[in-house]
Amino acid sequence: MDALELRSAAQAGDPDAMLALADLIGGEDPEDPEARDWYERAAASGRPEAMYALGVVLRCDGDDEDAEPWLRRAAETGHTDAMVELGHLFDHLDEPDRALEWYGRAADAGNADGAANHAALTALRGVPSAPASTG
Repeated sequence: MDALELRSAAQAGDPDAMLALADLIGGEDPEDPEARDWYERAAASGRPEAMYALGVVLRCDGDDEDAEPWLRRAAETGHTDAMVELGHLFDHLDEPDRALEWYGRAADAGNADGAANHAALTALRGVPSAPASTG
């Protein structure tokens, strides 16, 4: 699908096309507001990958407060990269218990980055390593 067809499908409401168009525009110019607009539209359609992508874009823009609900919504669908990103967000906000929770959830779901981050943060806190499971 070329860029014109992609834009047409996105404008017609196809969430996959919205996400692909956002990726295409953002890949050319990460600061292009049109990319963020398409990420928002795709995320609002309920597509977890788009919720995750929007959360990452918002975090890159320094907007952790608006990023959290989108990342959480994606994570709640089982999107493990969103779980890891939530861990990063809470780690950045100096909330290690919440970071560990999300890293642990990602690890429990089989995400290697979640497991590595959980182990690293546990070691940094100087507490004995425990299973990643948060219950």
